[in-house]
Amino acid sequence: MLPDFLQSSFQKYKQDTDIVATWLAVKSKQHGYPVDIEDPSKPSSTSKRLKGKARKEAKEAQAQVGTSRAAAASSTKPQYTVKIKDFVSLAEFIAGCTNPVIQVPKAFATALDQAIKLRAQHNDRSRESRSEDDKEGRIAADATHSYFLGILERVREILKSRMPTGTSIDRTSQPFKASDTAESQDTEGEEEFANRFGTLALEEPSQAFLDAPGLPTKPQSEDPLQTSYEAEADQSQEEKYLAAHCLMNDIRNIRSFVRQRWTNCAEQQLSLVSVSVATNTAISLVRDMEEEFATRFPGTSGYEDICGPFYQVQCLIRGESAETKERHDDLINFKVYDLAEDCLVTTYTTLSSLQDVVKPGAVPVYKQGRFGFRDKSKTWEKMTPRGKFKDDQLILFEAFPDLVLLSMITSRSPLAEDELIRGIRAMLPGRPMPLWLVFAGRCFLDIQHTLNDAVGNGYAHLERTARAMKSSIQMNMDFHKTLRIENWPKSNDLQFTELLGIIDNWVMQDVIAERRAKIKMNVPTQDVIAEPFFLLKQYPMICGLFTFALKARYQELCVVFINAWGSVMYAGHIYNAVRQEKLLGQAWRDMDLVIGLQSPEVLFVGNSPRSLEEYDRRFMLTMGVSVSAFANNRRKSSAVASSKGPRGLKELGPVWKLFGGRYCNNDRAVAFTCESIRPVIEGKLDDDDDDDDGFESTTEAATPKQPASKAKQAPSGSLLRKPKRNPRAMPALEFLDDIATALHAEGLDLSLDYLALHHFCWRLLRHVNDKCKPRLLEMYGGGYLEKENQLPFVVGYIFSAAVKTSMLAGHLGVKKRTGDEVTSRLLLTAAEAMEEFLREGGDDSQVKIVRDWHGYDVDFGGLPDAVAGAHR
Repeated sequence: MLPDFLQSSFQKYKQDTDIVATWLAVKSKQHGYPVDIEDPSKPSSTSKRLKGKARKEAKEAQAQVGTSRAAAASSTKPQYTVKIKDFVSLAEFIAGCTNPVIQVPKAFATALDQAIKLRAQHNDRSRESRSEDDKEGRIAADATHSYFLGILERVREILKSRMPTGTSIDRTSQPFKASDTAESQDTEGEEEFANRFGTLALEEPSQAFLDAPGLPTKPQSEDPLQTSYEAEADQSQEEKYLAAHCLMNDIRNIRSFVRQRWTNCAEQQLSLVSVSVATNTAISLVRDMEEEFATRFPGTSGYEDICGPFYQVQCLIRGESAETKERHDDLINFKVYDLAEDCLVTTYTTLSSLQDVVKPGAVPVYKQGRFGFRDKSKTWEKMTPRGKFKDDQLILFEAFPDLVLLSMITSRSPLAEDELIRGIRAMLPGRPMPLWLVFAGRCFLDIQHTLNDAVGNGYAHLERTARAMKSSIQMNMDFHKTLRIENWPKSNDLQFTELLGIIDNWVMQDVIAERRAKIKMNVPTQDVIAEPFFLLKQYPMICGLFTFALKARYQELCVVFINAWGSVMYAGHIYNAVRQEKLLGQAWRDMDLVIGLQSPEVLFVGNSPRSLEEYDRRFMLTMGVSVSAFANNRRKSSAVASSKGPRGLKELGPVWKLFGGRYCNNDRAVAFTCESIRPVIEGKLDDDDDDDDGFESTTEAATPKQPASKAKQAPSGSLLRKPKRNPRAMPALEFLDDIATALHAEGLDLSLDYLALHHFCWRLLRHVNDKCKPRLLEMYGGGYLEKENQLPFVVGYIFSAAVKTSMLAGHLGVKKRTGDEVTSRLLLTAAEAMEEFLREGGDDSQVKIVRDWHGYDVDFGGLPDAVAGAHR
């Protein structure tokens, strides 16, 4: 089912009708409606009180999404159905109340208008689809769907004089557009209803909504606020068709979003990872919508039950039959190809034929050229309907054997699998094919048609990412062959070895080709597709998900590693000190980027220190000295260890972490709750337009705007965050757009190669130590640095000398020689050594990689504190 904070079009419609029923019932009872509108003999099925485990799980779910205490307790309230036939009498009673006059709230008027609009659109199409001879069908429709529409319109007419100005609009006179979606309809009303139940709750309507000021309430035998209402449920075929209509509109809208986002990816405005995760999430949402449909209409099973009748009706509206064929071997009616393609009939037809040849544990074989070859001389959009259908068939026929192979091995792989692979794994002849699997297959095709010749760039990106990781890991292992510390024993290197194995086995080697070679096939070898990495070169989405898994694992491992060594953290401290003291003329852009992304609070336990005493104090805190050691009543020479231990850098990317279990551990699904998605809704890039909501309002379907490609920095050091509306009313497209944009923004966080940065920082500290060694030996003797793995402590000795204190020396077990005069000359020597090293060693290698490889142009002017001063 869909997460609680998202709504499908049909859910939104049902919510609108429930709002109408609730307000009519509650308002009428408050003013003494003489007839009992409640039918206790037929309470809604949702009124039953949960017991035992079910009740416990329901309470936990409500707590997760942050529902109110009153809403959580509402399961004990009686819930009744308001019959459709009672709507008019209730409205007439309310309109007849004159002491005082009852005013209709805007929320009610908007909900009523939206319900009428959707009903009217569907009613026109339903009438057009029926022939003149189908009198029984017309009568049945009038008794259900058209009847309800008439009731709603009558209610609006009765209450029109009581409605706020500008809300009662005859929307039925407006023509229906195929591109109308929940995202593009009633923009103003949608904004008002962003958190609709903030002003009107079906379970417990607010007094501001239900009561006019100074209204005398008549005594009631039962408080209407303690009773919940909903509109009478309709299980007719007309209602099922209406639900299918809404569902297909949602899918059409999501599909348009997916295509647009892959266009953004091709234009390098969004990363491969962000678009891949957003696409697979879109498929998951379609699956949730399908489950919701099946729950509302029991007995519904798969694409055929949902979309079959809908497609047939749509053909009749066009004056065509779904069964008409121009040629005897045609699989669809090509006169309505656009409709068939829009309803996913073309994809379903091809997948159904492939499902028929699936056998458990076996891999189907496709002989190249058996059904022809793809014409790549022109784009898919410029092909004829027959050409488009043929091209789609050939793409799926060629890829299907490898997709089946991949489904056999990814369930046990350390890398991600998408919804398409999971759906193919469950394929069996005769089994109903789910709608979401057909949509997943359509996305596979749409991505190919969108990217065209650039479709292979997905694997190229994956391979380049894997090669860079492999090179960095191998260099790191060579660098530390003999250089060890207790915090990182040699056994910990096994984690790097395992990651290298994943890269070699799943990216650098063609695991599908190897598996194919082990299977005995009853066809000549030359008939089997043998191009290396054939599937991955046609499958950029799985490449993006593989890249996600590799980057997430790599960052997690690297952050633990560099925290164990302390090189990056303590190099950042000495860099900040020499910059603040204006001793360094050379900016270190890579460290500026680290400080900007991690924030000064993480590196310095607060804002960037600006004095000699603060340099030393913050360094001690990051090493694990307790804050109490700096209390006024404590002896200066005593150092108390903090219970938190040494500080370290943090893993970045909260939205990446949200999807980590799904794409690193192959969890079944992402647990979307209001709390878990908070980083998503707060993590949208600010693209210089404070009012931008990610979409442009048009007369057609909502069109995603071009996302910002420039990463900006906030004063806190993190990427600028844009506040969002309450997530409980978030449209599905906005949610998907925020996922793509937030992941793209956080891609900067995961683009840093911390191992390479560790090597650079360690060599820099070596150089500083070499230059400062004579003075350090003079001041502290040979015991100040017994082994090279103590190199980060050099920073502490320099600070200790600069502030004339022996705290650090005592903490490290080294006593300062008697009579030595401490000056800040050592800090000046360190600054000269750093400037020399940065000038020769390169200060911005990571910044260049981030810009040239990953497409993030960092604005150093927005970095915090003195860091920005390095670039003025």
